[in-house]
Amino acid sequence: MCERSYTSCTVAPYHTISEIGICIGTLPIYILDVIDKDPAFPLGTLVMDNSTLQSIKEIFGTDFQQYCERYKIILKKDKYDTFMVPSISALSQCIDILEGSNLQIDNKLNQIHKPRLSSENQCATRLHKRRKITRKGEQPTYQNIRHNLFLTDLKLDIYLYDTFCVLPTCTIYTVPSNYILNTANTGNEIYEFILKKTMKGIDIVDYETSVPLISTLLNQFQKGHKNFHYDRVLRKIIQDQASTRNLGCKYEVPLKQVKSFFDLIFAKVVPLAIFGKLRNLKMVKKAMCQLLVTPRRKSFDLMFLFEKLDISCITWLNDIQIIKTRWLILAKFIKWFFNGYLLKILRSQFHVTTLSATNNKRIYIARPNWCLVQKNFIKKKILSNCLQPEIKCNEWKPPIGIYKLRAKNSSVRPIFLSKYPAQEKQHLQLILKFLRQLQITEYGLTNFQKTWKSVVQHKYNLGNEKFCLVSCDVKDAFGSIVQGHLYDIIMLLCKKLPEVLVLSKYAVKCNKYITVKYGHTFCYKQYFDDTNLQLPLSPGSLYARTKHGNSISVMKSWLLEKIRKYIFYQRVHIRGKTYIIGKGIAQGLMLSPILSDIYYSYALQKQISSFLHRGEIFRYTDDILYATDNEILAKKFLELIKKGIPQFNCYFKEFKTQSNIINTSSTFTNNIKYIGYKINCDTLEVEPKDLNTHMRYLISFPVKNKITPLEFFRKRLYNVNGLLLSKVVLDRTINSEETIMRTLRKTCLMQAGRAYVLIKELFYNIEDNVQNIMAIIKITNKKVARQVMKIFLSLERRISKESVCTWYKRILHILWRSHQYIFRRDPDLSKYFMNYLNRKNRYSKRNRKTNILPVSYSITPDSQI
Repeated sequence: MCERSYTSCTVAPYHTISEIGICIGTLPIYILDVIDKDPAFPLGTLVMDNSTLQSIKEIFGTDFQQYCERYKIILKKDKYDTFMVPSISALSQCIDILEGSNLQIDNKLNQIHKPRLSSENQCATRLHKRRKITRKGEQPTYQNIRHNLFLTDLKLDIYLYDTFCVLPTCTIYTVPSNYILNTANTGNEIYEFILKKTMKGIDIVDYETSVPLISTLLNQFQKGHKNFHYDRVLRKIIQDQASTRNLGCKYEVPLKQVKSFFDLIFAKVVPLAIFGKLRNLKMVKKAMCQLLVTPRRKSFDLMFLFEKLDISCITWLNDIQIIKTRWLILAKFIKWFFNGYLLKILRSQFHVTTLSATNNKRIYIARPNWCLVQKNFIKKKILSNCLQPEIKCNEWKPPIGIYKLRAKNSSVRPIFLSKYPAQEKQHLQLILKFLRQLQITEYGLTNFQKTWKSVVQHKYNLGNEKFCLVSCDVKDAFGSIVQGHLYDIIMLLCKKLPEVLVLSKYAVKCNKYITVKYGHTFCYKQYFDDTNLQLPLSPGSLYARTKHGNSISVMKSWLLEKIRKYIFYQRVHIRGKTYIIGKGIAQGLMLSPILSDIYYSYALQKQISSFLHRGEIFRYTDDILYATDNEILAKKFLELIKKGIPQFNCYFKEFKTQSNIINTSSTFTNNIKYIGYKINCDTLEVEPKDLNTHMRYLISFPVKNKITPLEFFRKRLYNVNGLLLSKVVLDRTINSEETIMRTLRKTCLMQAGRAYVLIKELFYNIEDNVQNIMAIIKITNKKVARQVMKIFLSLERRISKESVCTWYKRILHILWRSHQYIFRRDPDLSKYFMNYLNRKNRYSKRNRKTNILPVSYSITPDSQI
């Protein structure tokens, strides 16, 4: 550490220290007077040790290592492979050299095609010129071209929002008491309400001739609505139609039963004469079914329905002479029918939600069942003392939060929501920084690719011996934490730390987004500066200390007191009462993930240290994977999972425990699933996990359509991060050539599937957008191919230019073949796109020369990268 002299002072309460951007309150602060030298780089140190040089060569490459040696740039490596640079100027030089190395990769890729491969902006400009010009004043929506000119300017989008999921909602939800079908005395009142309250900007005149007929029909509709027992009918359908297929959630009502429920409503409540004839009614029912399967956050355009309706057979509209008025009245009525009737009934009888934030597929849970689930959740929490009566706390009043229940496969996940004052938020950010450094210091960062490569290498050295894999998942990871143990663990980990911790500024390399947008190669961040605390940087990071003039110090006792209050005094408001969370920690708050990580890292380290001498243990949040060549140890690990770790209240989900060992306490499988990967237990090869969800539910659609379809199509298709490509699945030292080729084919099919779903969901008129769509697909295919080649080149930079060019064309060929395969199965897309795709496929096939991977190394005991 540097030599420092401390001058004590006291900061007034809620005083903001603007230099570091945090509020310390009454925390004692020490102004640092630092001697201008850094003992981390002692005078006379002119060379780096062999271990550091070897690490630099492995991580950054030979050229960077030679540059540091030539210009006497001394890097200091810590135990987690981050490197401290002597000065900010040296850091800037190092970043420039590394950027130049990455630029060489880009240059290799840029030389593949002469016609300016990376000129996306020029392509976007040409695309803009070809784009259709919308009418003046028209809002950009996903369907700008409407065949029915009478409805051109109407907003016919409807939305199915998730129902309220914050506790308590334990009463049966009913439609509002002022609902028009319940309060109106005559059909004429209902009709007047529809015309005036639906799409208020559209005024209807000369509609009086339709009043007598529609009023009679609406009277019948109202009578059927009042006499129909919705909850009783739904309960009968659920009992009679037992589900035979596996559902994502055990409380879920199968979609077939939901549709049967609405079929009965159409048959028993809605008069057929309102829609004229049976074919029109079937079109309305079909539209409702489509709405039920529409992805969350995506609007449903009723224009699809209006294009198929036969208005001439709707007799109550025939007396209106002006055709446009007929269509406008019908538009108002149908929009009210969906928004004001069907969706109200749906939300009153079902809890509408999803199982995951990334999966936009809706599930429907019957209201009585959902109310029972909530009541049982609250009752169980109170009986187990997880929720305790509020304790009066004069020293500190933590904010009161609420529980938001999310449905899971067989239970519910309580998400805690709370609002903190600005000062408290800044305190929590400081504590989070401290806990991250504490966690990384004690347990490090998991580098799955690097560690898995060593496991694969070890298996190769063993020959044909069997390797055993065991995966498991912690049960109720947040709720099972023992608060006292958690605080004791943090106190123990802080034992070596001094009472005064220094918060200093460091210069670190900026991420790619900031570098591209603002031109900054490095930025300043604040971390606790102590020899017993590791900086929270990923392996291979470069950083430099700044001058210590802006450093401040924070008392360890203040941090621990804040952490103690955070753990023991979380308050939640339920049913008009305030409770203290007496067990576990609340999921959803800022500090909860890092506290959970520290707790289970400590608990597992105490129990599994005996398993590490013949295997590797991987852990990501609550998912654990054990790989060993010793079957006896694997069976002992399974026994540990079955018993759990009672002293830490840590138990594991039996139905999620997987192994390639035949055992009664686990599911036998030869393909273990772990953090999005599928691992072959025989070969240890890693592939992306197969997606069980339809692609249309994995694409996020905005609730409000504020951009044009082409812009949204380009934005979503350009995002190649969702293609599950990573170094571990494309590494030749881990996977065979056949497995990598299979992964690439799946990836290309996924990209083609994304394009297919986006085209079908976004474009009402495909024919007028064919050229623009194909231009975007062409650019995106090149982007995907470049991304794959960048990963290959980062794994092995000695690939020749000819091999890069050949394999780039090979990937493009697979991409075009994938689009051809996907689009051929749809008659509409086949009609518009197949000629172009066939031409592209023939061209890419002529340029394809080899199936061999562009990697010059193979799996051998001595292979090192």
